[in-house]
Amino acid sequence: MSARGLWFLLLLVCLAGCTGPAPAEVSPRLHLRIAESGLHRLTPAHLAPFGWDLAALGPENVRLARGDASIPFLFDPAGPALIFYAENTPTRFNGHTIYTLTQGSAGLPVTAGAAAPGQAAPAVGRDLIRLEPALHYLAQVRGEEDVADVTVAGVTIADPWLGERLLAPGEISIPFDLAPPAEGPVQISVQVWAATSAPVDPDHHLLFTLNGQQIGDKSWDGPGFRRFDLAPPAALLAAGANTLRLTAPHDTGARADLVYFDFLQISYPRQLAAAADRIRFYSSGGEHLIAGFSGPGIEVWETTDPLAPARLRGFALDAQGKETALRLSLAPAESASRQISAAGGEGFLTPAAILPAPPPFQPPAAGADYLIITAPELAATLPPLIEQRQSQGLRVAVVTTAQIYDRFSAGLPTAAAITPFLRWAAADWPPPAPRFLLLVGDASYDPRNHLGNSAPDLTPTALRATQEMGETASDNALADLNGDGLPDLAVGRLPAQTPAQLQTMIAKTLAYERDLPPGDWQQQMLFVADDDDAYFHRFNLDMAALLPAGFSAAQLVSDPAGEARSALLAALDQGQALVSYMGHGAIDIWAQEELLRNEDIAGLRQQGRLPLVVVWACLSGYFHHPSTPSLGETLLLTPEKGAVAALVPTGQTFPHDQRLLADALFGRHLFTADTLGEALLASFRSLDPAVAGQRDIIHTFVLLGDPALRWALER
Repeated sequence: MSARGLWFLLLLVCLAGCTGPAPAEVSPRLHLRIAESGLHRLTPAHLAPFGWDLAALGPENVRLARGDASIPFLFDPAGPALIFYAENTPTRFNGHTIYTLTQGSAGLPVTAGAAAPGQAAPAVGRDLIRLEPALHYLAQVRGEEDVADVTVAGVTIADPWLGERLLAPGEISIPFDLAPPAEGPVQISVQVWAATSAPVDPDHHLLFTLNGQQIGDKSWDGPGFRRFDLAPPAALLAAGANTLRLTAPHDTGARADLVYFDFLQISYPRQLAAAADRIRFYSSGGEHLIAGFSGPGIEVWETTDPLAPARLRGFALDAQGKETALRLSLAPAESASRQISAAGGEGFLTPAAILPAPPPFQPPAAGADYLIITAPELAATLPPLIEQRQSQGLRVAVVTTAQIYDRFSAGLPTAAAITPFLRWAAADWPPPAPRFLLLVGDASYDPRNHLGNSAPDLTPTALRATQEMGETASDNALADLNGDGLPDLAVGRLPAQTPAQLQTMIAKTLAYERDLPPGDWQQQMLFVADDDDAYFHRFNLDMAALLPAGFSAAQLVSDPAGEARSALLAALDQGQALVSYMGHGAIDIWAQEELLRNEDIAGLRQQGRLPLVVVWACLSGYFHHPSTPSLGETLLLTPEKGAVAALVPTGQTFPHDQRLLADALFGRHLFTADTLGEALLASFRSLDPAVAGQRDIIHTFVLLGDPALRWALER
C-alpha cells in the first residue's frame, strides 16, 4: 500500500473513532423502581442509556413524581446528580414503589429545613422495624386489625399471606437484627391469626420469650386476628441477632389450638452510627452525634413526610480518625417523632431498576365496542383475533396493562387500576361505550412470588370476599363501573402465560367461528351429574327441559364403576354443542369418582367438535392458582381439544344460588343473544347482588374464552 493510501486509511479510522457511538434514543419518561427507603442519587451513568444528558438539564426541566404528587429533589450541578428521598411502601401485590422521572417538565426543588451544629451529645434516637413474612396463603383470612384490601358488604378481607404455623403444643422462633440499642422504652407488637375455635373459653394460649426471658403470657378466645402489645426492658435487646419465641403450651382444654404468625413490629431506642455510609432514624428533637461516615459530602434530610422532605442545613462535621461524625441539633417534635435520613459517599441508594415508561394510551378516535386488555408480552399475538372482530363490524381497541398502570395506579401492577380505566373508556371515549372486555393473560394470587415457583400475574383479576372460602377471583367485579355489584360489560379471559398458549386459544376461537365441522353434534347437549346428591340430577333434568326445540339432551350420572366417566369421554370425542356438569368439584377434577380430570383432555379425539362447557360446581375455574392449572384452563389451553369456552367457578357456592343463574342462562338468554358474553351478561344482571349467595355467583362464575364468541349453533 502506498504512503498516500495508508494515510487515507488512517484518516478514515480516525474519523470513525471521533464519531463515537450513536446517542441513545431519548425516553422522556422513566419509571424508577424503588425497593428500599432512603436517600437516592442518580448520576449521568444511570440516565445516559435512556438518552438523558444530565449535565444539560436542570431542575426547571426535570420532574420527579410519585403518582400525581411532585417530589422535591436536589439538582447538584457539580456532580451532576439528582438527589432525592424515596420511600418504598410494599403491599401484598407489589414489593416496590414506582417514582416517575419526566424530562421537559418543571421540577420541585427541595426546601431547606432548620438544624444547628449541636454539641457532643449521646448518640441516641429511635428505630422501627417490622417483619411480616409471607409463607402461607389462606384465602379465608378476614379481619379488621390488619390493612384491608377489599371491603364487600361489610366484610373486610385482610392480607391473606401469613407467616409460620404454630400448632399446640409447639413453638416457633422469629429471628431479627437490631442496631445497637440504648436505654429507653421498648414497644413490641405481635399479631397472630387464630385458625381454630373450641367450646372452652379461652381456647388459645401463647407465651412470649425475648432472648430467653419471658415477656408475655396471653390467653384469648375465638378465631381471627389478635394483636399483643408488649413492653420489655431495653436491657433484653442485643445489638445484632435477637430472637422472639412464641410457645403454645396446649393447656386450655381445646382439642386444637392453631395460630399463624402475622407480623412483628419493634420500636426501640438505638445508638446512632452510620452503617454503609447511611442512616435513617426517628428523633423527638435535641442533640445528636452520629458517627461512622467515611468522609464529608453528607446529605441530611428530614423525611417525616415522604412526599415533602426537607434538606437540613447548618449541621457540623467532625473528623474522627478516618471517619466523620455528624453533629446536629433538632427542635423538639410537636407530635410524632421526626424521621431523619442521612447519607454520604457510597451510602446513597439507587433504584432497583430504571425502565422507560410505556407510551401513553390514546383513546381511539372512533371509540370501541370490543376492548382488549393484555399483558405487553402477549400483544403481538393478537392481530388474527383483532382482524376477525373487526371483520364482524366491531370497533376494537387494545391497551396493555403497563399503560393502564402508568395512568391509573402510579405505575404499580394492580387490578385496582382496571376499573377506573374502564370507567374512563365508558364516560369519555366516543360513544357508544365498550360492550365487550377481553382480558388477555393469566392471573395469580401470588404476584410477589412468595411461594418461589409462581407463574407471573400477567393480567390481574379482582379478589373478592365470598361466604364459603374467603377471597377468590372475580373478573366480573372489574367491570362493575357504577358500584351496583353487577358487571356493565360482557367479560371473558384468555388465561395465557405464553404467546404459544394465547395462539392456541385464538386458533380454537377462529376455527370455531370459521371452520366448524358439520354434523348433528351441534344439536347435542350433554348434562352430567354427580351421584352424591339426588338434587344434582334433578337440576340437570330441569335445565334440559328449558332447551329450545331441535336440541337433544343426554344425561349421565357418576357411578363407582366408572361407566359414566367412560361415557363422558366418548361423548366428548363424538362432539357436543354443550356439556353441563352439576355436582362436587375441585380445581382439576369433577366429582369424587373423577369423572373428568386435567390429564384426560390431551387424550380426547374431538376433531374440532369443541363444546361450550358449563360447570355448576366448585373451583373448576380457579385460574389464579399460581402453579396448578384449573380444569377450566386446561380445557382452553389444550391445542385442538377441550372446549372453545367455559363458564366455570372460581369459588364455592350453593346449588340453589347456582340454579338462579342457570335458569336465566338456559331459559332466557343462551339461545337468543348474539354472543356468548352478552348471554352471560344478561344472566348475571338478572341476579340480586344484595343477596349474599347471588353476589357470590356474580363474582365467582367467570368466562374463560372470548365474550364476543358467536356460538355457532344450527338453530
